[in-house]
Amino acid sequence: MKKNISDKTDIKRVFITGIFTILPIAVTISLVFWLFNKVDYIFRVPLEKLLGIHLYGVGIVITLILIFATGIFATDVIGKKIFNGFEKVMHRIPLVGMIYSSVKQVVDAFATKKGESFKSTVLVQYPSKGIYTIGFITTNAPSSINEYTGEESVFVFIPTTPNPTSGMLIAVAKKDIIYLDVSIDNALKIIVSGGIVGYKEN
Repeated sequence: MKKNISDKTDIKRVFITGIFTILPIAVTISLVFWLFNKVDYIFRVPLEKLLGIHLYGVGIVITLILIFATGIFATDVIGKKIFNGFEKVMHRIPLVGMIYSSVKQVVDAFATKKGESFKSTVLVQYPSKGIYTIGFITTNAPSSINEYTGEESVFVFIPTTPNPTSGMLIAVAKKDIIYLDVSIDNALKIIVSGGIVGYKEN
């Protein structure tokens, strides 16, 4: 005998299904509109003050045009020389140079094809013993750190969820590193999704 939809169990199941169906849609739309408004605000407000009329959406259009134009210019021979000169100036400015260099290296690491800037996907005990965190080996630690710790160490980048471009850089003894048979791409998917995306071994 078929159960009627008025049955309490069925009503609860239908309601929960509705929540889990609409929640990711609502969150995605909210984040898109939030990002849209933030980017749009940068250019929209000055133009509205100048022209005296509402121009909702013009900021995002200008931003997209600027990004596209920058990309075209940066791929041009003259454009590359100009950007290289700009980077040299940025590197020479105290504090600004350090910030710019750090941000650029992190962005380049994620933009590099197949995560070639990262050496391996590893598991380390961080932030405390007994808690295991996914990270990426970037390079060997300098001798000064090895001498101080008395161990041969490597630098491991610990990305955050859901934004993997931010995170922590830690020095870990090689003997404490657990190497995972997981590609950089798959590991990033796991991190960005908060572990929802399945674990895939190479």
